[in-house]
This record gives sequence, C-alpha cells and structure tokens, in this order.
Amino acid sequence: MPLTTKILKDKAFKDAIAFQVDFDSQKRFLQEHRVRWQSTLMVFKGKKEKGRSTGDLNKDSIRKMFIKGL
Repeated sequence: MPLTTKILKDKAFKDAIAFQVDFDSQKRFLQEHRVRWQSTLMVFKGKKEKGRSTGDLNKDSIRKMFIKGL
C-alpha cells in the first residue's frame, strides 16, 4: 500500500477517496466485485468501475489507472 499512498498524495488526486479492503475478513465485498487475488487495485468513478489491476508495482501504470477515476 505504500506505493498507492505515495501516488494519492499527488495534488491531482486531492479529491479522491481511497478504501482498503481486508482480503481475509471482507469477503462480501470481494465476492460482489469478483476479486480473486490479493493486491488487486480497483478504480471507480461514482458507482462504475473504471480500472482494475492485480500485482502491479509500476508507479506510472497505477497512476494512469487512478486518473481514470477523476
């Protein structure tokens, strides 16, 4: 999560809201959103999913995905 926290400190994301879901205890959310793997990032704009990635450690690609939610 430190990488995503660092990215979200950028002024471009000042109005963004981030949630962290516990993979072991929040099974309902995981089932509803078909999350199969830990380290899955999802981006929403309103109620619509705009992007998803799993296991990505590339700062630039994560940032690009986050921009889709703005």
